[in-house]
Amino acid sequence: MVAPVRVPLAVLCVVLFGSFARADLQLTPEVAEYELDGAKLSHLVFPDGSQRVNYTPPHGWQYVGDNSRFILHPKSDLGAEAIINTVKLPQPQIFDESTMKRLSDEVIASLPSAATHVTIASQQKNPVVIENKETFLIIVNYDCYGTLYARSVMFLNRRGEQMRFQLTSSLRNFAQLQKQFLSSHFSWQNL
Repeated sequence: MVAPVRVPLAVLCVVLFGSFARADLQLTPEVAEYELDGAKLSHLVFPDGSQRVNYTPPHGWQYVGDNSRFILHPKSDLGAEAIINTVKLPQPQIFDESTMKRLSDEVIASLPSAATHVTIASQQKNPVVIENKETFLIIVNYDCYGTLYARSVMFLNRRGEQMRFQLTSSLRNFAQLQKQFLSSHFSWQNL
């Protein structure tokens, strides 16, 4: 007769609960092709535990990513930059008045130290709803060494992390670039 094998409780918990745990979204993209109405198209795929998150960046924008952030540059304005990153949330968060105020303060604090004449141009809840997840968008204008800039940051909460979609460009090109960047967010899938 063979004696039963005793598995320590800690090992059993790691095996059982480890299969349910999800890794954080990794922002290193892979290009994947798919077919739609006979046309071959491509989008980017990001690993998210056992799932794959899909995104199609604005047409013609160049990109690079690593585990913690995804950076895009429009060809039409090489000084402009979009950054998508994630931040761990210590607890679930809703976009109430106090949270929106705190996030607005964070956006202002993230501006270059030389920024002057900082103004909040707009704040909007749910400019884009991605897979039934609420968003909060803030746009600030500022002057830096005599050049006028605009920065938008859109926040989206998912599980235990917050995605941040930031675009910074000269004020004169901002409206067009913001429209392209914001429109691309409709392509997110499996968030």
